[in-house]
Amino acid sequence: MKRISAICLVILALSACSTQRSQRGSLADLSQASAHGLEVEATPEEQARDEVMSTPTEFEVSIEHDRYAWERARFFLEKYSSPDSETHNPVVKIVGSRRGLASPPTNGSYSYEVFKDFHPDGYRYSVQCIPGPGGEIRQALLNASNFARFIRDGKLEVSLLSQ
Repeated sequence: MKRISAICLVILALSACSTQRSQRGSLADLSQASAHGLEVEATPEEQARDEVMSTPTEFEVSIEHDRYAWERARFFLEKYSSPDSETHNPVVKIVGSRRGLASPPTNGSYSYEVFKDFHPDGYRYSVQCIPGPGGEIRQALLNASNFARFIRDGKLEVSLLSQ
């Protein structure tokens, strides 16, 4: 029995030396995740934020999927672009062959725009979130990526939106 305990102790010591140290004060450090063989790198909210931020705000949509993407853009602007809970119709913008939708003027901290341009394989979308008074540039970038991800993939992290 002592021999098995000694072997286990040596294996544990060697594995502890070979694993990465977690940052002092982090969730992994406090829960001693490394000591238990668990890997904790980020909270679910941090993971969602990273995934959303990796979404480009300019992307292409095929002709077959454009109708659904455009309807998602309209839905987002109606539902999430104003600080009050009322539904607002988005502003339609047409500049030559370029089509666009924008959030209606409100007292919110952020306004949104999406434009699409035709190209041979479908449409090229461009999404923007513009910070207003009281808005932050970092949050505007996160909002724009979240909006773009919703248009392109139909996935929205509502908890990360700031109005």
